[in-house]
Amino acid sequence: MTKRYALSAIGHDKPGIVAAVTGPLHKHDANIEDSSMSILEDEFAVILIMTMDEHHVSSLKEAIKGVESTTGLTFNIKEIPELIGEPAEVEPTHVITLHGADAGGLVYRTADLLAENKINITDLQTKRLRGEEGDIYIMILEVVLSDDATDSSDLEKKLNTLATELGVTIKIAAVEEHDPL
Repeated sequence: MTKRYALSAIGHDKPGIVAAVTGPLHKHDANIEDSSMSILEDEFAVILIMTMDEHHVSSLKEAIKGVESTTGLTFNIKEIPELIGEPAEVEPTHVITLHGADAGGLVYRTADLLAENKINITDLQTKRLRGEEGDIYIMILEVVLSDDATDSSDLEKKLNTLATELGVTIKIAAVEEHDPL
């Protein structure tokens, strides 16, 4: 029987690591349906959703142990519930950008404000840039303002208040209005 699984791995980045992760999946007839892979500083991180015959899972886990020993990656495989129908398409409606001096709590305080206003974060990326005059923190969030979420003008006021409290700049734009440059 085919089942769905989530696989995650993290470890020091080096060339060939994506092939090392996906090779055993291919050999065990796993189908990667959704994935995100990235290098964060010098660490490689992956999370993916795959389907495969449940009879191959134990041999895949054994193969993964070999990949762990040769690459230094740490893996986790978890069965996830069967989808009923097609996966929900979660299209972001707005992009929120934050930049300013690096300080503790920037991600938490922003995410907490969004959660309080029933706003779903679909993607979040951060980067700290080191500079002569101090570190600059950049955060980009893709979010969904659903029907029961705070409207964008009210959210913009709340984000401006938060920006003042944190000493950063926060802007929100509808996806069709966002210009990343």
